[in-house]
Amino acid sequence: MATDLAYYRKVFGRIASSQPRPLYLLAGEEQLIMEELAAGIAARNVPDDLRSFNLSVEYGGEIDMEGFISAARSYPFLAERRVLIIRELERLKGGWKPLLEYCSRPTASTVAVFIYNTHDERGRRIRQPRDFAALEKAVAGAGEVISCRRLGDAAILKWIVSASKKLGLEMNAEAGATLLASVGPNLFDLRNELEKLSIVFGGERISSAQVAGILGQYRVNAVFDLIASIRPGNESETLRIMARIIRTGAERPSVVVYHLIRHFLALLKAKAGHKGGGYGLRKLVGNAGNIPTRTILVWLENLRVTEVLMKSTSFPEDILLDAVVLHSTRGALLEPSFGAVGAA
Repeated sequence: MATDLAYYRKVFGRIASSQPRPLYLLAGEEQLIMEELAAGIAARNVPDDLRSFNLSVEYGGEIDMEGFISAARSYPFLAERRVLIIRELERLKGGWKPLLEYCSRPTASTVAVFIYNTHDERGRRIRQPRDFAALEKAVAGAGEVISCRRLGDAAILKWIVSASKKLGLEMNAEAGATLLASVGPNLFDLRNELEKLSIVFGGERISSAQVAGILGQYRVNAVFDLIASIRPGNESETLRIMARIIRTGAERPSVVVYHLIRHFLALLKAKAGHKGGGYGLRKLVGNAGNIPTRTILVWLENLRVTEVLMKSTSFPEDILLDAVVLHSTRGALLEPSFGAVGAA
């Protein structure tokens, strides 16, 4: 389930104004926001000049849990509190039992922050460790569990406009939509592209054309060309464009699937009489009358299956993308199994 910026504004505001808690569990898909929340907690509790003594960052896959708990039980150096952060808690293999014991009786002068990613870098859900539910319960009892659900499209667009201002860029919604359409919804990726744009256009108002010029016009147009080609009688052109996207690597398959889902949902809404259809794709909604409802539903079901496979398996994404487009243009349904996909 997606959330909006108002939710995160409240979370950041609460952390900045309320009394520190001894435990924080940040869990969800929005890795960038979780990192910013952890940084905010650290800034709230550790003065800059004492960070080298009272702030430490560990990683779940490498942590010495005995050393971590020893540090958590010790007094801070010339300060009221120390902050200990564990990133990538989902990678923790051992040490759950002593961590649970600590969380049941945390030290008041230590603020422990756990960052738990529910999905990997490819958007696939990570299998939850057996002891995670117990940890979540322990943290909720003595501290705070903060759910970091992904942002919806409209919220991401607002985030882009806001983040660009912080980097000295003036970017309107159209330019932000171009960036989102090309880069996809990952905030880390979007921030990286914004930083590149700020180097070139710092202090200026940036247009959609300028965004496209920096990212590469073909990359920007690749998905839109594919979407615009999808209509009865034009299947060969759709397959040709899709093959070119895969061959050139113009866009990640998961991003293509993301935009195809948005497109066909917009068409389905148009069929049902809804107005609009979202930025960037609104002009395509007029094509809804030319595409049978069954065709739209076939695409959506195949894209659903493909998205699940991309997030839950290591099957090559380019083959999955090839399969979903090939099946859908033929009006055939994908089977949610490796055999059916491989046969495509």
